[in-house]
Amino acid sequence: MKTLTELTPQQHQELRIADDCAIQFAQQQNIMNLRVTEVSQAACCMPIFYVRNSQNGQWVLTGFTSFEQGSNLFIDQGQWSALHTPANMQTFPFFLMKSPENPQQYTIGIDEAHPVFSTTSGQPIFETNGKASLHLSRIKTLLEADIKNDIRTQEFSHYINQLGLLRPINILIQQQNGNTPSLSGLYTIDEDKLQSLNKDTLFELHQKGYLAPIQSMLMSLFQLNALIKKHNKIQTLTPIKSIKLEVSKNSTAA
Repeated sequence: MKTLTELTPQQHQELRIADDCAIQFAQQQNIMNLRVTEVSQAACCMPIFYVRNSQNGQWVLTGFTSFEQGSNLFIDQGQWSALHTPANMQTFPFFLMKSPENPQQYTIGIDEAHPVFSTTSGQPIFETNGKASLHLSRIKTLLEADIKNDIRTQEFSHYINQLGLLRPINILIQQQNGNTPSLSGLYTIDEDKLQSLNKDTLFELHQKGYLAPIQSMLMSLFQLNALIKKHNKIQTLTPIKSIKLEVSKNSTAA
């Protein structure tokens, strides 16, 4: 678990970040956290699922980027190839943390031990006069917006779960060599339950602005076919013949 230190010009004036820090962050993630505000854009290029946080059980909205752990099919020759760049990839390696001086306020924190930081190479975080660089100023704006987006995502997740709209599924993979691995722990929208909602509930979903991300999540499942094509272009990966989505019998949303 990373330990965050408050970013200050007094402590970190000479610190720099690697130019490819976002790629280093994303390249080993087969799922990437999303905010509900970016679901519609992300659905244009990647499947979107919920997973449960293993530590606190909270719902985590994610973009699915690979059928194998430790890989990301949207990293192509050191470049991000998806149409949408997740917000937490744009802000890495900076995080929101509670201020050591005032727990009611937020500040920017960093994991000083992460290899993307250096004092000899990369782009500077602060100007010579101690002011934030243009890059850090942009990140600060994104992180400030992320506070509201995170709250909205939590509200969305809680509401659709209360309605029973999340169902657990497994991805059954048929590899060309005959092996049949499966991926579990994923949740998607239960389309049957969505269609069975009464008109008042549907209207409330619309009023809250939740119908659009719900529909986007359902449509995003078609991106699994595009992901198979990306997977099969990489010679070091075992080719996939087909996949099947199966409702999980061992896990329930609660």
